Amino acid sequence: MNNKIKSFFMVAMGFIVCGNVLAATAQDKAVKNGREHYKMFCINCHGVNADGKGPLVDAMNIMPYDLTALKQTGDICIAERVLKAVSGLHDMPVGQEHKMPVFSGNLESITIYELSQYLKSIQK
Repeated sequence: MNNKIKSFFMVAMGFIVCGNVLAATAQDKAVKNGREHYKMFCINCHGVNADGKGPLVDAMNIMPYDLTALKQTGDICIAERVLKAVSGLHDMPVGQEHKMPVFSGNLESITIYELSQYLKSIQK
């Protein structure tokens, strides 16, 4: 892992740790902001309901992930999954390429934190 990704990961993990001590109003704001980030960066592929059924699905070779089911997929935390996905480091099934755009160069750590808080709030 290169130093830029390591630094980015450490900052994001710091936000995650700090997220556990945020007041309810700050948490609500993070979720609200995360919802707006989702609309800007994710909705076209993952859909209005974050179920992987966005308007661009028919043009894609693989189905985008159902982001409402992240907590059902093992022991990795949601924030870490979001960070890996936007950085292009997420795991893919054997034989499949990474198709999700890499956003890490364009997103600030707070944006990733807020996005992860929104996704955490919509888990089934």
